[in-house]
Amino acid sequence: MKVSIVGGSGYVGGELLRLLINHPKSEIGVITSEHHAGEPIYRAHPNLRGTSLKFETNDVEKLINSDVVFTALPHGKSRDVVPQLLERGVKVVDLGADFRLKDPSAYEHYYGFEHNNPDLLQKSQYGLPELHRDEIRNTHFVSVPGCMATAAILSLAPIVKSKVIDPERIVVDAKIGSSGSGSGPSEASNHPERSGGVRVYKATGHRHIPEIEQELTRVGGLRALRENGFGQEGSVRSSQSESRRGYELLRYRIRNGQPL
Repeated sequence: MKVSIVGGSGYVGGELLRLLINHPKSEIGVITSEHHAGEPIYRAHPNLRGTSLKFETNDVEKLINSDVVFTALPHGKSRDVVPQLLERGVKVVDLGADFRLKDPSAYEHYYGFEHNNPDLLQKSQYGLPELHRDEIRNTHFVSVPGCMATAAILSLAPIVKSKVIDPERIVVDAKIGSSGSGSGPSEASNHPERSGGVRVYKATGHRHIPEIEQELTRVGGLRALRENGFGQEGSVRSSQSESRRGYELLRYRIRNGQPL
């Protein structure tokens, strides 16, 4: 399978490359990066030194011979690229947030932009195989979930669906590593600011909230999350979620007839 990546120089693109380079059934096609065009990929990802692959400029026509194209662009950038690929019959897996939500107005509220391709929101398939395996298998367009959204949804979906929890009293306490905020430097991502501790991050209005609400509504009729806790911690990789441990504890109590 010939695979290309749009936006291969960031953390997401680099991790995807690491997985694909050694995959026995993948052939790397085009890897784009406007900032690193013409440079070997190890200039952005030193751990991938030893390959002859180079970054190229973003040109849709170079991508159309791929079996699948991953878009790993900053939020708000994929919404202009993805339609061009789909129009040419290319299968797309978008690793950003631009097509995760079905409600166009949510993008204005949580991401600060008006979605210019709202019709595609209904055509994209939310890429959580534990909940949408058959749909993912039969689609040409997958939108990959956010990290904290994945942890929260997988932890909560079974108990929300079984209606053994009060949906008005859900608390998500999740921790994200430094890579979760991308490679762009900021005070919050600076190592001395976060190493060895935990700090609050978007305690209200977090961008993954509408994803969690969307999917839990689908499985169990949840309408809204009232309480959420998101934090940053000192590790690099993201993310871990306390809600998974909470689910395991809850399952144990139900199995043993203990009060919730």
